[in-house]
Amino acid sequence: MSGKKTTLRKLSLEFTKDVYKDGVKKCILPGKILLQSVCCWPDDESLFMKVVGWFLFWNLFVIEIFHAAYVFKNFKDIGDAVGAGATVTTTMEGLVRLHIMLTKRDVINTTLVKIWKQFWSLDVIEPIKRKQIQRKAQLSVMLTSIFLASSIISNSQITGVPYVRNRGMVLRSVFPFDWQKSYYYEVVYVWQYYSDWFVLFMINAFDFFFVAMVTICAVQFVIMQEVFKSILGKDSRRQRVIMFGEKGQKMTDRQMLFEALEQHKLLIGICNELEESFNRAILIQFFVSTSAICAASLVLKVDYSQFFKMLMYAAAHLSQLFYYCFAGAELSYESGHLADAIYECNWHLSYDREFREAILMMIQRSQRVQCLTAVGITELNFESFLKIMRLSFSFYTLLNNLLMKHMDG
Repeated sequence: MSGKKTTLRKLSLEFTKDVYKDGVKKCILPGKILLQSVCCWPDDESLFMKVVGWFLFWNLFVIEIFHAAYVFKNFKDIGDAVGAGATVTTTMEGLVRLHIMLTKRDVINTTLVKIWKQFWSLDVIEPIKRKQIQRKAQLSVMLTSIFLASSIISNSQITGVPYVRNRGMVLRSVFPFDWQKSYYYEVVYVWQYYSDWFVLFMINAFDFFFVAMVTICAVQFVIMQEVFKSILGKDSRRQRVIMFGEKGQKMTDRQMLFEALEQHKLLIGICNELEESFNRAILIQFFVSTSAICAASLVLKVDYSQFFKMLMYAAAHLSQLFYYCFAGAELSYESGHLADAIYECNWHLSYDREFREAILMMIQRSQRVQCLTAVGITELNFESFLKIMRLSFSFYTLLNNLLMKHMDG
């Protein structure tokens, strides 16, 4: 299949049917549905969908400018600025995610086709372990669903309360006109209302998609571990038939090994594509999580009327940060254990020199752990999760001290 055809391959009904049959690949379907709902599913190359996508992007960009202007204008009021800044960072999060899906459309589409057509089936693994892997994959979807539920609850208050209480704005903003006039207010409120809900579903769609992609790659490393462990054993014949059909029945151990080498090369390439496509989103995620947790904690202290809203807001961002780090840690963990699995393949029973040399090369290549980073600054794992928590507490302490001095003054 040529590169051009791979890029333009449609990920529609056939794709959905095929991935649904796989206990892990089907985790990508919630992200597919949500991305289609926000006009960002990568295989739609029509001019109309491109125009709609970029219109939505620039719409959010304009909203973010007016919203951020409020923070700068009221910067001296630390409590008010921090409260508004929490939603400024969330809107920026949605902007970055939308920009990635629009500008990396071809790369993501190509990666999805490779996962669809070239990744080995989960059926290679024996049934008991297969169920364990499926449950772990389902856990990643469940964690993302928790964020979706808590963010919907939090956003319902953010978008509904301002109008009901005091004809306020959904997103506190500064406009070059008197927005409190009749009709002006209603138009701006509706504009911000629907844009804010779009941001919420854009963020969740991206997260479902990203976590599923990383999880599928981590599971592919698990499948490769099982293939290598039994490459010289009796079970390898069954695995070869599942992976290659009739061709697998006549495949020698050496041929199987070189197929595994090519599969590992493909998997490393996909991990590099994920890093290239999503490292900016990871960096913004770390920044937004730090800002949101810090802001929510500060608002909780100074304004008890917003207790439930800020509690749900903080819980949403904590769960979001956790499942990002969880997915990244799983990918690093499973890729790091591939070298051990290769070494356990009973290579000493083979007297084929080329086989042994290939095993050695494979072990050396596998010792480089695959990981995702925040633009190379820090890796996506549980250590980063703890760093973000410490950093959030440090910023909270600093802002709290500044706020206390401001109130005393």
